[in-house]
Amino acid sequence: MVEDKKEAQIQAGQDAKVLLENPQLVGAFNKVITEGYQAWVSTDIKDNEMREALFHQQIAILKVKNILVQTVENGQLLEEERKRGK
Repeated sequence: MVEDKKEAQIQAGQDAKVLLENPQLVGAFNKVITEGYQAWVSTDIKDNEMREALFHQQIAILKVKNILVQTVENGQLLEEERKRGK
């Protein structure tokens, strides 16, 4: 059962790596980040509601990317562990 879970995590890491290397997804991340930042700097300093919404959008996309990166790293660690025979 533990081995099955490890294998699933290794596979999830490999899948996440494919996603992070996908040009369309990379482009989408970059577009959301860039357009969000441009929109944020273009807002009036007194437009707190819009600025906050843009801030939360930026945080959300960065969290998604970070989860994928962590999944890749975890999968790689487990794969190295498996190769060493643990």
